[in-house]
Parts: sequence; structure tokens; C-alpha cells
Amino acid sequence: MFLKKLRIVSNASRNLKKLTSIWLDKTPFKSLLWRKLSNAGRNDSGRVVVWTKSSLKNKLMHPKINYSMRSKLLGLVTTFKLIPLQNKLVSLTFFASGGISYLPTTDHFKIFNFTYFPTQSPKLKQFLNNPCLFLLVYVQRLSKVSLIELFPGAGIQYARSSGTFARLIKVELSSHTALLQLPSGVRKTFSLYSLASLGSVSLKSKSLLTNTKSGYWRNFGLKPHVRGVARNPVDHPHGGRAKSIKYPRTPWGKTTKYK
Repeated sequence: MFLKKLRIVSNASRNLKKLTSIWLDKTPFKSLLWRKLSNAGRNDSGRVVVWTKSSLKNKLMHPKINYSMRSKLLGLVTTFKLIPLQNKLVSLTFFASGGISYLPTTDHFKIFNFTYFPTQSPKLKQFLNNPCLFLLVYVQRLSKVSLIELFPGAGIQYARSSGTFARLIKVELSSHTALLQLPSGVRKTFSLYSLASLGSVSLKSKSLLTNTKSGYWRNFGLKPHVRGVARNPVDHPHGGRAKSIKYPRTPWGKTTKYK
């Protein structure tokens, strides 16, 4: 995993770099992938409000990442995969039951290492260096943890970005809760029986990427947002006037200000 400087085509691309990997050219187990569709121009209910042009470039293939791994069986890390546009590193893991899954990786993940989910407190400290998910009740105070879930069964939701980690501050055995300091500095209470992994999330070099190109986020499948007041009245209910301050309207032109 290393940073590669792109070919200079303009002044904006002089410092542009990208993450590359030897595992990037191959995509094993296509059955574990899903096609992400673009949600541009749709509201929360899925109804098309604003029509935009779409292309197959935005319908990217992403692997299904298992954020709620609670398998008690032994697993084997066989290879890694770099998601190019999201800049995430996942590991392809085979379990003793025959199951296959993509797991988020930390600094402790290595090829041909074993993963497991201990149901009891680990007795040997050398087992703590193996890539596995623990319960917060087994983690020592002031330790670096990542890939945390809020309560049992909720799935990993916190400290899962590349290079991030949280810090275990306090453990309350009476209330079965733990106080963690998140990467943003906010302190939040978690359940002692939630999943967590030791160390920080892999791919720390992601923070070295710089946005020096106007189309940087277009490569991530994101489109530029145009304000409704800057459009024509045929394109948006807020468009068509010289002043930018307008009261809200429905898609059919009815006012919603005094309702």
C-alpha cells in the first residue's frame, strides 16, 4: 500500500496523489459485491424530484463489508482488497464453517492470521495482538480501540474510518457501560458488551491525500449541488427571480410559508 503521484496535466494536479495496492487489479468473489446506484435527484421516499443525467461510472462496484461479525468460529485472513474511491482496506476472511466475508481491517491484521471472537477474557497477552473483535469489558483502560458498536447487535458505527481510533476512558461495572473518547474528541457512553477491536483502523496514509483538483469528488461518485434559487422556474420551484431570498414552495408551485 503506497501513495502514487499522478501525471501532471495542469497546475491543479501537481500535488495530486492516489492510493494504490497490489490487490487492486483483482476482485475475488463477485458474489460478495453489490452495485451501488446513484440517489441523485430523489427525496427520502425515493420519488424523483430533480431529473439529472446519470452514467454507469457512478454505479460503482463495492464489496459487502461485514460490520457485525459475531462468529465464534475460527477465521483465516487470506487477502486484502482496497476500495479505490472510498479508500478503505478490507480483508477477505474464510471461516471454519465455510463462510466467506469481507471484514474491516486494523493495524493488527496480517495475511494468514487467525480471527476469532472470544466469549471469555483472554488469558495470554500475545492473543491480544491477533486481529479479532473483543467485548469492551475485556479491553484495558486507556487502550486504543476502533470499529465500535453502540450496543450489542447494532453493528459497527463508530471509529471505522481509515486511520481513526477511540480511547477507553472509564468503565462503570455497576451500570455496565464504558466511556470512550471518539476521534472527534466527543466522549460517549457505550455498552460493555459491544464489539470493539484493538488498535487503529488501517490505511493511515489516507490523511496524506490532498484535494487539489476541481473534479476530486466526482471520482467518488458525488455530483455538484446547484442551488434552487439559481435555476429557472421550469427546473425548480425556487427559481426564476432576481432576488435570492424566496419563501419555500412545493414542487407544484404552492407556497408553504404560512402553513
